[in-house]
Amino acid sequence: MDDAARDEQADGLAWLQPGHRAAPAEALRRIQVLCAAWPDLHAALFVVLATHQELPREVLAAAAKQFRPDLDPYSREDVVSLLTAIWNGGKSGFDAVLRTRANSPKKGNNLSWVKE
Repeated sequence: MDDAARDEQADGLAWLQPGHRAAPAEALRRIQVLCAAWPDLHAALFVVLATHQELPREVLAAAAKQFRPDLDPYSREDVVSLLTAIWNGGKSGFDAVLRTRANSPKKGNNLSWVKE
């Protein structure tokens, strides 16, 4: 790769560099693209969080809710909890928080003797 190609690639990834402050419209556009690119909710929230660490989780939660219909049953605070769980507990932490949310869609239970 020559110097010109390396510079062009670096410019394209400048938004990932530490300390980069994106304009809100630019960050929102990227979050929309990332949310659409990953069909799995955990993966989408993980990549949004990993690539936009400079933004408060409340902002990320509000943006993700705009572009992920599977987040409709959850409050913004619930989504902030999911982002925190991803950061601190990985996939197992995310799954644990997802199960505890009051508005989470309940999966069918084939155990008729178990009360929910």
